[in-house]
Amino acid sequence: MIGNLEIEPFENCPSLDGYHCQTNSLAKIFYSYGHPLSEDMILGLGAGMGFIYWKMKMETGTFVFIGGRGNNKNFFNDLGKRIGVKIRAVSTSSTKKAKASLLEKLVKDEPVMVFGDMGFLPWFDLPEDYHFGGHTFVICGFNGKDTVLASDMDQKATGLKKGFYHPITLDRLQKARGSTYKPFPPKNTYLEFDFEKFHDPKADDVLASIKQTVESQLNPPIRNLGVKGLRHTSKEILKWPNMFKDRDLRMNLFSLYIFIEIGGTGGGCFRYMYSRFLKEAMELTGNKVMGDSSEILHLAGEKFTEIGLLFKDAENMGNIDEKIEIASQKFEELARIEEKAYRLLKEDTYS
Repeated sequence: MIGNLEIEPFENCPSLDGYHCQTNSLAKIFYSYGHPLSEDMILGLGAGMGFIYWKMKMETGTFVFIGGRGNNKNFFNDLGKRIGVKIRAVSTSSTKKAKASLLEKLVKDEPVMVFGDMGFLPWFDLPEDYHFGGHTFVICGFNGKDTVLASDMDQKATGLKKGFYHPITLDRLQKARGSTYKPFPPKNTYLEFDFEKFHDPKADDVLASIKQTVESQLNPPIRNLGVKGLRHTSKEILKWPNMFKDRDLRMNLFSLYIFIEIGGTGGGCFRYMYSRFLKEAMELTGNKVMGDSSEILHLAGEKFTEIGLLFKDAENMGNIDEKIEIASQKFEELARIEEKAYRLLKEDTYS
């Protein structure tokens, strides 16, 4: 998708194809500063893969979120400290301050990574009442008046998503950035970067990030995270037919497909991305066990994909109870597969 490009992108700001909105946005910023890194390496260095089963009370009823990201609170900080980049998230409740900060950078031809509510972005074809403020994209052009150029990715594709440019008015952008809708209202957040002390990833950086991910997955603080979370999900999903009315059940099952395959996970609930990170880590460190673990995590990704595809047609499908039972079994299989990979990494790389 490419809008009417009356606005030219800044120099060194390509509309990179990608997998996940945050890692893709970061990859674009890193590229623009002359320090390209793969999205897989960015995800891995920030210890950004995990698992969560999260039941939320919404205005429309109970909603279950199943996600494969991890370390959301400290992802940017941990990524930055491992490669010498200062990354600071700046938020404000002031529309005026948010706009002024953005324009201050754009007039200097600096790209800006921002958070925004997908429901207000003109390039997405979404239901009228859909809102998600955890989405990121890059502003990389300005007409000097009332319109900027955004760089984002196709939201419907699984796996590698096509990157594109699209113009958006400052008023429309502010509506997306200042949205108060849950979940994850964006709060006008944008990121500031200082690349003065950047260095390419080193073996110690990779090992530290792997240790952080492994520990979070094997020893989570609560039962709905990590490997424990996979086993918890295996049990909880069996309760869904009694927990939800038919329409809500189908919506939550279809959302499971979105969270695993379509919603910027790279497919397989981020496992394919992390598998490729481990391959890069093996090449950097010479540690062959990372390659073995990469293959196991790729298998986990395939299992996640199988679960997601069970519910691709949840709106109209029959045999719901049977498919939920299959999903439950696959979540238990996933727990065993992932535990094997993490223990292998722990025993070989840092125990």
